[in-house]
Amino acid sequence: MIKNHKQAESTRRKLVELKDALKEFEVETTNKNSAKYRLGINSFGGLIKDLEEQIDTYESLVSGKFFCKKPVSLENISDILVSARLAQDLTHKSLGEKLGLKEQQIQRYEATDYETASLSKVIEVAMALNLKFYFERILILNGKSFDYPENISLEKVKVASQHVKASGFCLAR
Repeated sequence: MIKNHKQAESTRRKLVELKDALKEFEVETTNKNSAKYRLGINSFGGLIKDLEEQIDTYESLVSGKFFCKKPVSLENISDILVSARLAQDLTHKSLGEKLGLKEQQIQRYEATDYETASLSKVIEVAMALNLKFYFERILILNGKSFDYPENISLEKVKVASQHVKASGFCLAR
């Protein structure tokens, strides 16, 4: 994910370089039916598509056109926080000021995808960005029995219960 203007510019340059390299590859390759050629074209195409999507997402965020990003897992929280900052046109400095932190600390959090931030700090950042997270499929171990939402089948509860007994924890899927 592109997190700032500098990264966006670098990505744009890399995209141009990749497109030029693709043209060169197409010209230099004589056997267009070979597996090597198809693999090369597919590789270039995949990389180009990925960079174009990253640039499009960044440009949408900073222009205010992109406003909703649904998290798929807890691992996506970093992308959500960065996206919200960009969409609100906040710099690292201005977000840091809201939180009483230095600009460099916000940069470090984003550089490490918030892995160095405590859960309470991640929550503070989310609150400063006016974000709310909702969790689904929560299974709570209460002593020896489970309390679970009505929309979860008894079979899923049994599987989760067995997993918790075997490993000591449960990952919702």
